[in-house]
Amino acid sequence: MTYHRHSKAVTRGPRWHSIRMAVLERDGFVCRSCGKGGRLEVDHVKPVRSHPELSFDPANLQALCTSCHTRKTRLECGHKPASDDRLKWRQAVAELAAKSNRAKRI
Repeated sequence: MTYHRHSKAVTRGPRWHSIRMAVLERDGFVCRSCGKGGRLEVDHVKPVRSHPELSFDPANLQALCTSCHTRKTRLECGHKPASDDRLKWRQAVAELAAKSNRAKRI
């Protein structure tokens, strides 16, 4: 399965960069889905491929962490959601990483 990134033409240039920063500020620099901060993507709620007229509409944009953005994009592209076993594995890895980070700070 190939994926054509319809938003590529939209996400280049000064107009996008200023709208992107405004959306990140509006959303408090945290993921609208899970509340995490850090590296964030500005996501089109309604995809550019089906709603190009909403490409620069802040009401159609949201800040998402890379994990939530990847999950949403994969579902939009027709991939199956991750299995329960895969989700449990991800949670276990995240807990180990958090535990390791806490130990390093002590």
